[in-house]
Amino acid sequence: MRKRLKFFGLVTAVGILSVGCGKKDEIIEEPVATESPAQEDSTFEKELEIEPEQTTVSTCRITGGQVALVIDMSSTMDNGFNQAALNGAQTYADAAEISYSYYSADTDTEEAYEEAVLMAIQNDAELVICAGSHFEQTVGRMQKEYGDVYFLLLDGVPRDASGEAVDIEPNVHCITYREEEAGYLAGYMAVLEGYTRLGFIGGEQLPTVESYGCGYLQGIDDAAGVLENNDDISVEYWYADTFLPDQKIEDVSHDWYEAGTEVIFTCGGTLYQSVLPEAEAYGGKLIGVDVDQSDISELFLTSAMKGIDSSVIDALDEFFANGRSWPKKIGGEAISYGAKEKCIRLPVQDDAWRFQKATVADYLRIAASLKSGDIRISDNMDDMSETSVSVTYHKQ
Repeated sequence: MRKRLKFFGLVTAVGILSVGCGKKDEIIEEPVATESPAQEDSTFEKELEIEPEQTTVSTCRITGGQVALVIDMSSTMDNGFNQAALNGAQTYADAAEISYSYYSADTDTEEAYEEAVLMAIQNDAELVICAGSHFEQTVGRMQKEYGDVYFLLLDGVPRDASGEAVDIEPNVHCITYREEEAGYLAGYMAVLEGYTRLGFIGGEQLPTVESYGCGYLQGIDDAAGVLENNDDISVEYWYADTFLPDQKIEDVSHDWYEAGTEVIFTCGGTLYQSVLPEAEAYGGKLIGVDVDQSDISELFLTSAMKGIDSSVIDALDEFFANGRSWPKKIGGEAISYGAKEKCIRLPVQDDAWRFQKATVADYLRIAASLKSGDIRISDNMDDMSETSVSVTYHKQ
């Protein structure tokens, strides 16, 4: 019987605190199994124990590597999605002594995305991790042509040139996340804390960003209903059409904070860099996205997190445990991770918990309802046409 890698000590060593997707939470209501929720009988050829104080020699290469991470044109060191994907790949590769590398598209075009993936393949990558929905059409085009190459697509499914989903080939495994649940937790807790003037700035109007925003509005709405202050709460809502810092984002943030907005959910890439100076100037707050962004500034109230790094670790474990190929149960399949799989959460460690009125017990109660299914959240913005709180939708 082969056994999967054990990462508890390693995760501590590299400072990954968001161990979700079937892994143990920092604060839990009951013991949690360590297996992946989607692949509970996953195995590995040998058991590898790594103590917290033990370090590993990095196996990152400039080019080549058995595993290649391919990202969009934004920096991997973005304190967000790309960095989390890289952390997951690095964590597994260094522990299992597997070589890896990463590539970045030069421009925000389909041609650049395909060129970056092709470069990884030409440099003999066995598994290419495509980070983000920008790669959906690239994987959709390349999955058959490069049938001897394996793909892990994060945050999306293969699509054709018209944007329609296509069949997932056996050499492709897709991981998606229920971002609406993370957005819900952030919005609910912000209102429970006492904030009544809230904002949402999304990057590009992609399904993942819309899901965050949709959940955010529902969390705000539900908490307002509990507090019975629906008429007092207003939300400004806008897509910036970029995940990068931009003068327009800074201008909008300035106007919102100056007009009384108290906290803005900065949903995408490094766009928070254009919001943070305005928050500092007006005493406003931010909500981070994808990962715990509390280290960036004390002004981050919380972060709507999804376990990107741990889901990558889990997928790599499945791949190498199966002899460098996807097991039949996940090859050609898309798996969605959410609160039920302990993948969606807010940071609760002492230095990241910034709420003064809302308590960890409040948070755990709501999170437990998400996990149990007692609270069900839509990821469809069409469902948000009727809210009890006032929402102003701004044009891009």
